[in-house]
Amino acid sequence: MSALSPLYLLGLLAVAAPIVFHLIRRSPRGEVPFSSLLFLAPSPPRLTRRSRLDNLLLLILRASALCLLAVAFARPFLRQEALGNLGEDPQRRVAVLIDTSASLRRGDLWTQAKAIAGRVIAECQPAEELAVFAFDTTTRPVLDFAESAKLDPARRRTVAMARLDRLEPTWAATNLGQALVDAVAAIEDVADTREKTGRMPRRIVLISDLQQGSRLDALGELEWPKDAELDVKKVPAGSGSNAGLHRLDHSGEPGSTGAAGDRRVRVFNDAGSNRERFTVRWTGATGSAIGEPIDAYVPPGESRVLRVSRPPPSTPTHALVLTGDAQPFDNTLYLVEEKKDEATVLFVGPDKPDDPNGLLYYLLRVFPESARRSVRIDARQPAAALAIESDHRPPLLIVAAETSREKALQLRKYIEAGGTLVYVAARPGRAETLATLADVAPRALLEAAIPRDVMLGEIAFDHPVFAPFAGAQYSDFTKIHFWKYRRLDPAALGEVRVLARFENGDAAFVEKSIGKGSLFVLASGWNPADSQLARSSKFVPLMSALLDHRDPRAFDAESHTVGDRVALPAMGGDGKALVVHKPSGDRVALPAGSTSFDATDEPGVYTIETPAAARSFAVNLDPAESKTSPLAVETLEQYGCRLSKPSRAHVDRERLRQMHNAELEGRQKLWRWLILAAIGVLIVETWLAGRLNIKRPRLAHAEALAT
Repeated sequence: MSALSPLYLLGLLAVAAPIVFHLIRRSPRGEVPFSSLLFLAPSPPRLTRRSRLDNLLLLILRASALCLLAVAFARPFLRQEALGNLGEDPQRRVAVLIDTSASLRRGDLWTQAKAIAGRVIAECQPAEELAVFAFDTTTRPVLDFAESAKLDPARRRTVAMARLDRLEPTWAATNLGQALVDAVAAIEDVADTREKTGRMPRRIVLISDLQQGSRLDALGELEWPKDAELDVKKVPAGSGSNAGLHRLDHSGEPGSTGAAGDRRVRVFNDAGSNRERFTVRWTGATGSAIGEPIDAYVPPGESRVLRVSRPPPSTPTHALVLTGDAQPFDNTLYLVEEKKDEATVLFVGPDKPDDPNGLLYYLLRVFPESARRSVRIDARQPAAALAIESDHRPPLLIVAAETSREKALQLRKYIEAGGTLVYVAARPGRAETLATLADVAPRALLEAAIPRDVMLGEIAFDHPVFAPFAGAQYSDFTKIHFWKYRRLDPAALGEVRVLARFENGDAAFVEKSIGKGSLFVLASGWNPADSQLARSSKFVPLMSALLDHRDPRAFDAESHTVGDRVALPAMGGDGKALVVHKPSGDRVALPAGSTSFDATDEPGVYTIETPAAARSFAVNLDPAESKTSPLAVETLEQYGCRLSKPSRAHVDRERLRQMHNAELEGRQKLWRWLILAAIGVLIVETWLAGRLNIKRPRLAHAEALAT
């Protein structure tokens, strides 16, 4: 039972009044006046007991009347009946999103996040539909709606709590925007089972530290549902400082030609940090310090770039470690000694290296040497021997002249084995070599008749060769003019794909698959007499794409972050299984023919083993996770999220509760029965008091006067 006005229950304290009055002794009973004593001074009788409760039944009746009146004024009602009408068990669909990214490894943030998630699950009403999701870079269901619907409420809570206890923060970055998109999709994909009630209200509970490194770009393409509210449960991070150590790309630096060169790193200090002095030093595989530390002064909210020299090759290094920071989760930068790839491009043609009017002059300058790859151009005259070794085939061959049939057949075998050959129609004439390469009948290449110049009008940007230009900012080829070109007949070359056409519709660049490799035919050269291709910004990435066409898995040993898919290098173990050793010591066996590895779920150095060789690559934490300053909740609202108002909802809920209580009390009207009971008790008390007063000796006075 509950009371609408519980303060009136303080009236129960009035029960003390009858008790006090019953304890007060008045004049003795049976008082009889005598005339002979009228002139004597009265003397009070001697009391043997100063306090004694007389007439207990009267006391009980009077106290009961007061209690009934106090309870009646409090307007009581039966709570059991009210529960069915209070709306305490709403029909609602709830999706709980809990952040498991690397930033939750700070301090006790993960413990707090699990506690908040546990409270949200415990407060979920039986009639609500519940699902739990964990997210970092990707979103993973912990308990989806389909499985949750098959469980009774008690069992659902037990299962959700058990799976929540097994969750741990990962090393991945925070893609908050995609997580919210996935939660909306999951909550919208469940059909409403009760058609009479219409759409069930949606609620997404987000449990995260809301750090500024969270990616929100996916929210820009989402139209937030009008009946879905986002309840943000922010995990308080306290006032701890954080600094991070990040890698900077050094492949394009002058003088950075190998692993022995200096490394550039960036020390980032969070805006809320209370520290500004740090040190950076090398460590070995066992964590032992190597060399002298380097001091770094970084004020809060700023970053500094340091140039760190690698120790001598005789001292193997494993990582760079930042010290002086209170949060160590992002203070280790793993680095490996990159092995420089050496590639050879074989050029067959009559051009001289120092002739700016030839093709070879520009080809020698198109592949700059970097820390990762060194490209050597091997120029051969058409009559010279090719000497293509089967074990060390060059990744790219460029033929710009006619050769003998024997050499052409040798070049075709190179293509069939998986090589990439570019045939440049540098001059008109009978293309015997092209016919042999394409295995078609020989035909003459005629000079195209054009008024002045032409441009490329149709390009297949979905092809790997032109994929680097697929972006809108790179796809403009209108500045490249072609003065001359040879007319190609794609149908005469067999089954080919036209990758680029001139604006008049003639084929400019075609590809034909031969065995495991590809034959590309270019209708014009890149020398100044034919076109402006060599002097345009498109020439270098175009030739690099042709160089990597046979093996597009350019191996990058250092620029990977947790969760990246790593392209495996061609290591001479074609057709054989690969084994990858993870930093934790686990071994992952990859099936034969695998081209990538995606189990990069922790930072550290990974090692790939094949029968031919072994290569290592480093995986580091995403630099965005170091930006741990809190993100304003209003930022989510700016992206269109409909945030819930906890305080307003609480007030509305209390008002609804009071309205239901008042309605229920008005319907039951228990106070009326209590008032009637109080009146009945008073009537009995009056009657009983009258009965007791008849027997008192005080009435002897009236009898004496009567006589």
